[in-house]
Amino acid sequence: MPQLLNPFALKVPRPFFAMVPASLLLLSACSTVQLQANKPTAPDTLEQARAYVANHDKTMEFLDYELNEQSRACYKKFFVSSCLDNVRLQGAEIRRAHLEVQGKAEDMIRLHDYANRKVKNPE
Repeated sequence: MPQLLNPFALKVPRPFFAMVPASLLLLSACSTVQLQANKPTAPDTLEQARAYVANHDKTMEFLDYELNEQSRACYKKFFVSSCLDNVRLQGAEIRRAHLEVQGKAEDMIRLHDYANRKVKNPE
């Protein structure tokens, strides 16, 4: 009955089974990427809203640049697709937050301008 036994299982030392999960854990830890761009916070005042709208284009350009740099850095890691997925997910979350804050800031500016027009022309 020797043909029924797995010869690989008999020859593999026990430390091999401990090293494989540890090395996979180490390699998966190497694939994490954290973007430097933060999620914005909603403006509280009209001045903050105007400043955010004025700097929105520069902020989005920086985010695009950082996403490109982090995507390139992913190709130097072991789990490339996992790293790229993380970068894309973080980028999408930050973009969504920027769109929400931009909408709130523009609404605040528009409502302030509307209130000023109503005061000047009370028709």
